[in-house]
Amino acid sequence: MTLTNYLLNAYIDANILLIFAFGVWALARFILGRFGFSQAFGLQLKLLNGVFLAVAVSPFFCLAFDLLIETGTVSQSYAVSLSDIVLAQYLNGGFAMQPSQLEYLLGIRSEMMTALVGFNTLGAMFVAACVAIGFSVGLFRILRSMMALNNIIGRSYEWRQFGNLHLRLSDTNHVPFSTRSLRRRYIVLPSAMLGQSDDLKMALAHEFQHLRQGDVEWEIALEALRPLFFWNPVFIFWKRQVDQLRELSCDQQVLARNNYDVKAYCECLFRVCRNSLRQDSRQLVLISSVPFAQIDKSLLGVNSAAFLRRRMTSVFDAKKVPQGRGLSGVLSVFLMGLVISISVAMTNQGDWSQDRLMLSAIVNLERLHGPTHFGG
Repeated sequence: MTLTNYLLNAYIDANILLIFAFGVWALARFILGRFGFSQAFGLQLKLLNGVFLAVAVSPFFCLAFDLLIETGTVSQSYAVSLSDIVLAQYLNGGFAMQPSQLEYLLGIRSEMMTALVGFNTLGAMFVAACVAIGFSVGLFRILRSMMALNNIIGRSYEWRQFGNLHLRLSDTNHVPFSTRSLRRRYIVLPSAMLGQSDDLKMALAHEFQHLRQGDVEWEIALEALRPLFFWNPVFIFWKRQVDQLRELSCDQQVLARNNYDVKAYCECLFRVCRNSLRQDSRQLVLISSVPFAQIDKSLLGVNSAAFLRRRMTSVFDAKKVPQGRGLSGVLSVFLMGLVISISVAMTNQGDWSQDRLMLSAIVNLERLHGPTHFGG
């Protein structure tokens, strides 16, 4: 397999696996909701991040598994593929379909790969051009946002410092946010908050919690991957779920750790959201940072007001919500293992398996004697 084939295969597998992984997480969240964990946003966020981490490391597991098969360390019988599982179900009567149709569906990926790698069709060239343009636009967006972020930090001034954590004040930014560079972490606060001691304490507690949860690092990682998955709607929905769960979890943790009045916290949240509407669009922090609250002014931000209401209603029972700390580790390991197993099964195509040869023979018989339905 050439390097181009390998990279394209890995890219297609990553997009397909992303869909599977999100489905696994959604099913796990549904089951947790049935057991009283529907409001355990911290647990849901940890599971979502863990599943995404499994997607990220799955190519290395696939490569290691292939090496173990090639060296004979692991028997070839363990190389199970999803296509073989589907084919076995078909041959055992699990579902009905004409053999030629199933063979076409199982081979469509190989045909697409040949067309994309060889650029031998107009459609393949069009797809490649769209991906290149989308990636370039996404990369440009990242660079532009990083420059805007550096500009905000550069125009702010130092207030306090604790080790590599720098607290800065800004006269132009109206929304508290946290971010980081390679060596430093930052919390940038509006200068006007110095005259509002209660709001200042709650905003600082909120951003400290983001740093404690590693939300900034996850935000940077997801935004860095956005240009690669810009066309995948599941990635966009995944990112939105992370953004929402991150804020809901942080609100719960802040109120559980501190004795803040819930009404005062909601009023602070509302004031910051209102101030964000006054923010100059050129100063909006788009990526690589985690804001305390911000109304999305993009076309996709039509549910910002609804999410604000959800945040306010969710904090009233913040101290009563079960967090499932002992459960999160076990579930994370299980879901990560399941996603990695799916990834390994996707990589093994099983083109020369016994069932695939049987399907080919059935297709040849169908062509000789007319259509025949199998399965069902």
